[in-house]
Amino acid sequence: MEYSEKDLPVRLHDGELLALDDGTVVRWESNGEAKAIFVGDSFNSVMELFPGQEETLNIAGKNFLMTAFFEDALEVKRG
Repeated sequence: MEYSEKDLPVRLHDGELLALDDGTVVRWESNGEAKAIFVGDSFNSVMELFPGQEETLNIAGKNFLMTAFFEDALEVKRG
């Protein structure tokens, strides 16, 4: 499933994508318990979050709050 920025806040599950207004795509992959977060077409994660951890990520001049959960989910909302 693919979400858009207008859907925020969303909980992304494994294999789901968030397409921002400028076309940038945010996704995550499981890395053990951690969630490796990818922005755009990069194969290098910009950060890893462990369950219960949250961080703000600036993408194209906008802040997004990312929160990892124990279940396969990453919540993304405007930060």
